[in-house]
Amino acid sequence: MTVWQLLWEKMAPELWLALLGFCLFTLDMIFPRLPKRNYGLLTIFTFLGALFWVGWQMAKSPLPGAEQEQLPKIAIWLTTAFAADRMASFFKVAILVGALLVALVTVDYAEKRIVFARAEFYGILIFAVLALCFMSSAVELITLFLAIEFASITSYILAAYLQDDPKSAEAGLKYFLVGATTTAVALYGMSLVYGSTGTTHLYEIAEKLTPSLGEKGPAFGVHAFTMLGLLLMLAMLGFKVSMVPVHGWAPDTYEGAPTPITAFLSVASKAAGMAVFLRVLAASFGPASTGWQLVLSFLSLVTMTFGNLGALWQRNIKRLMAYSSIAQVGYLLIGIAAFQVTDWEILTGVRVANPTDMGLPGVLYFVLGYAFANMAAFAVIIWVEHAIGSAEIDDYDGLAQRAPFAATLLTISFLSLIGIPPLAGFFGKFFLFGAAIKSGLTWLAIAGIINSVISAAYYLEVVRRMFFLEPERPEILPSPFLVSSTAVIGVLGAFLLGIFVNPAFQWAQNSLFEIVKLAS
Repeated sequence: MTVWQLLWEKMAPELWLALLGFCLFTLDMIFPRLPKRNYGLLTIFTFLGALFWVGWQMAKSPLPGAEQEQLPKIAIWLTTAFAADRMASFFKVAILVGALLVALVTVDYAEKRIVFARAEFYGILIFAVLALCFMSSAVELITLFLAIEFASITSYILAAYLQDDPKSAEAGLKYFLVGATTTAVALYGMSLVYGSTGTTHLYEIAEKLTPSLGEKGPAFGVHAFTMLGLLLMLAMLGFKVSMVPVHGWAPDTYEGAPTPITAFLSVASKAAGMAVFLRVLAASFGPASTGWQLVLSFLSLVTMTFGNLGALWQRNIKRLMAYSSIAQVGYLLIGIAAFQVTDWEILTGVRVANPTDMGLPGVLYFVLGYAFANMAAFAVIIWVEHAIGSAEIDDYDGLAQRAPFAATLLTISFLSLIGIPPLAGFFGKFFLFGAAIKSGLTWLAIAGIINSVISAAYYLEVVRRMFFLEPERPEILPSPFLVSSTAVIGVLGAFLLGIFVNPAFQWAQNSLFEIVKLAS
């Protein structure tokens, strides 16, 4: 196998995204009068192709327990900084599914709301997805930092893209200011980790900490600077997923950004952020989990409680979804906070997961289910905004009379986000809360259940308005094909993940097996 064949085998989705991204800019330069809708269709094709290449990689990847061929190394920078493992593939599927659905709703939205958007808007979106894919595969701190910064810079531009809307400029500015601050803090944290461990490679850090893992769980003895560095790094990681206390940008950015970009930040960016959380906390600092579990448990509690209580008072549907997104991150953190010795054994390939190992696989399952349900909700939000030009919750009064199909789809997506069976949201929370109880964090599982009940109040308030209030204007809302199709795909995805929960959960478990490569 040649170097180029091996490079393509390991980085096919990233190379495809980079190639098509540059092709899109080149087309715009050569054919400046090409209708901009064509750029949107090319972007959809780009994400479909990337999904194909991820599937191709997964088909070539052996299942847990199978004999694995030892492939030759490409180069130092690739083997120590980039991992094309099963976990990366899983998160790339979630990222690309979210990006594909965002591209579908963007085509009609851009024609009406972003009249000046041409190739650069779609090109930046493609490169943002490329950065998120690198985030999923990064196993070295400097590479991880560069990937996060690449993703952040493209996101700043997209959030502030509505030139004639002051809220969009505010969205981009607040996003940038919080991102710049957390970046500085995280860089200092990375320097502390490097200084105390002598390496920036995540799995070499794990090797340094592995002796602290005892029979009953991780033991004390980790250098104080190492743990301080990790806690400082949580600022940047938490920023990417809008975790409290670095969540302040989310409500204003979600409200001011173009709605497809709001959906992108809520779905694709969060999926990549959770991949980084798993890489850093579970795969790298897993042997020192006693140093971060209590902190993460507290952050989980505060994040989901703040998100749900904040959503109760919102009058703008995009701000409501921002606080809802914060709350969903709180649920996801439960699965990582419930980290146990058995999880470490799965990550290092000592044993294969069994059905009671629900924490980390639950995070993967929840991320994919959340991507489908949340994108369905945002598709309907764009549907309504496209028709009436507003995103206020009052505008949803009587929506069932004006667009019954849209109201039904939004209701189903909200039920999944609440956690109502048989939708994916229910099983995702079941796995996360079950893992918390198994690991002795029963109080955190109870807090999650209480917060799920609180979330039902603001989700069902929108449903009540759609079905039980009279609309101010009786005209029927038009049904854009791509937008409505996106909502249908999202709802179907949430349903199918709930119906075929066992295969999906098994896929999540297999994706975590032996992702940590320790020296023998």
